[in-house]
Amino acid sequence: MGLARRLVPTSFRGQIVASTAGLMAVVMVCVSLVLQVLLAYTASRDIDRVLQDRADAVASVLEAGTGGDTLEVPAELIEPGVRVYDQAGAAVAGTIEQEALDAADRLGVVTSPRTVDVQDDVRLRALPFVTAGGLRGVVVVSQATDPYERSENYAFIATSVIGVLVVAATAGIAHRVTSRALAPVAQMARRATEWSEHDLSHRFDLGPGDNELAQLGATLDRLLDRVATAIRSEQRLTSELAHELRTPLTSIQGSADLALLRGVSDPQARTELEQIARSARRMSEAITTLLDAAHDPAAGAGETCLAAEVVQELAHTVPRRVRFVDETGTSSGRIAAPQELVLRALAPLVDNAVAHARTTVTVQAADQARTVTLAVVDDGPGIDEEVRDRLFQPGASGSGSTGLGLGIALRIVRSLGGRIDTRSSSSGTRFVVTLPRG
Repeated sequence: MGLARRLVPTSFRGQIVASTAGLMAVVMVCVSLVLQVLLAYTASRDIDRVLQDRADAVASVLEAGTGGDTLEVPAELIEPGVRVYDQAGAAVAGTIEQEALDAADRLGVVTSPRTVDVQDDVRLRALPFVTAGGLRGVVVVSQATDPYERSENYAFIATSVIGVLVVAATAGIAHRVTSRALAPVAQMARRATEWSEHDLSHRFDLGPGDNELAQLGATLDRLLDRVATAIRSEQRLTSELAHELRTPLTSIQGSADLALLRGVSDPQARTELEQIARSARRMSEAITTLLDAAHDPAAGAGETCLAAEVVQELAHTVPRRVRFVDETGTSSGRIAAPQELVLRALAPLVDNAVAHARTTVTVQAADQARTVTLAVVDDGPGIDEEVRDRLFQPGASGSGSTGLGLGIALRIVRSLGGRIDTRSSSSGTRFVVTLPRG
């Protein structure tokens, strides 16, 4: 069952080609069967006609012979495959194939024309006759059927080979035709995907008409309009929320900094104030980053950075209780994105890894042909099954946090044309960020 599923084509073009080739195969099988039936019928009819003509020729000569008390057969009538019997069923003259001799002797006493097959390779025909002198007898003639059967076999092989070639040619033609027909559709799908991720101002604008491509273009244009409307609404909401959050954050950060400037004698209180100020600054930077990405997704389009440069900045945010391992030194491919945005995308992943790691957090980088992959790995207990499927949704958290960081990371990575893949087990979690190379 699994093998059958793997053999079934999954693409629409593959299904069309497979169905066309299958239909043509069925047609060729039917044609081959019909041809074989017609050839078998024609061969059988030809054999019967040959036997009938030979038997009639011999019988007509014997019937026109002179009268007498005994049946005499002229020597010129005797040829291989002809045997003449008298009215008592005794052989008078002629020879028959050895394997058909017994059957011919049994036919020597028939009173009406008969045709029989012997061992599927010889056919006999018995024809009674009466001479001018009133003597009765039977002419038995034979015909080998092997040549006709060989012709049928050759015809079957030829039709099979032709059928295979026709099916292959049909599949090739169907593949070429469907490829040419579906190429514009695939190109439109790729462009629609690219525009929906990077530039929502483009449209196909194929105009009205009954052409299927024009109808598809109009449908995609409407979908792009809806996507653009949704994204603009999201950007407006993000901007409004950011502005609402900036005022209290500025107040919190200013109050904490002012308190630190005045001096705090209690070490514990000073540590807490420093943490408040640091967290407020990080939140303010995150809001600024989101606003920049929302207002101008193409900002910094020409900037690039190295994975090692980003990880160096991240290393300062990891507390000392967790061992931080940087394995990005072998990566030399430049990421097609500003360093600040890549940093904001990776920071929530590193924070999540630090929160769940037992002892170690590792950041790795690898260069691919068109992308750079960055992996954030921890040795924690893994992601809770209840949270795994909605890990990047706002509010999803297994540690009691707000659950906003991973959602922000995913949004930034997608805005850069990348993706995030997650693998988790009881021995740890691995986030893999794939970003385009510059």
